[in-house]
Amino acid sequence: KDILDERAEKAFNDSVMDDTVIPLCAAFAAQEHGDARRALDLLRVSGEIAERMESNMVTEAHVRFANEKIEANRIVEVVKTLPLQSKIVLNSVLHRERNRRRFSSGEVYNMYRRVCNHLGMEPLTQRRVTDLVSELDILGLINAVIISRGRYGRTKEISLSVPEESVQPVLLEDYKLKAISNIRVRAQVTL
Repeated sequence: KDILDERAEKAFNDSVMDDTVIPLCAAFAAQEHGDARRALDLLRVSGEIAERMESNMVTEAHVRFANEKIEANRIVEVVKTLPLQSKIVLNSVLHRERNRRRFSSGEVYNMYRRVCNHLGMEPLTQRRVTDLVSELDILGLINAVIISRGRYGRTKEISLSVPEESVQPVLLEDYKLKAISNIRVRAQVTL
């Protein structure tokens, strides 16, 4: 908070910042890793947003909007840097997501295989795709929770944890995935 106060004094004129701005920037940064760079970035983007909106003061609303914008940019950067196989798995999750909110790792694997077939690619093993699902979970793009189905065994229940509208356009920047964007991969829904 002291670092933020010091930088805000240098960067902003007196009385152009609401009293809640610096504590809110510090709180948002503390939620992640307590990184001062994150808080400074949030303060900078908040100021830029206020300036773009021709506001006389940086407010809590600007900080909240800046936080959403930074998070959306983080999602875009993470998805852009994914390897192709991970993008295909994420794309498979998006296809399943349109049919219902939660589904098993087996259902995602079946969709993944269909997408690979459309792309003319050899699919990875189910074990390797399960590893990729875990990696996407760690990155915060999906939620994968292990559930027990009693005598039917255990599975991962998967759902998207970021807005589809943030992920889909980035996936379509990949020329291979763009090639299948118009193809409707038929999803078998099990009851």
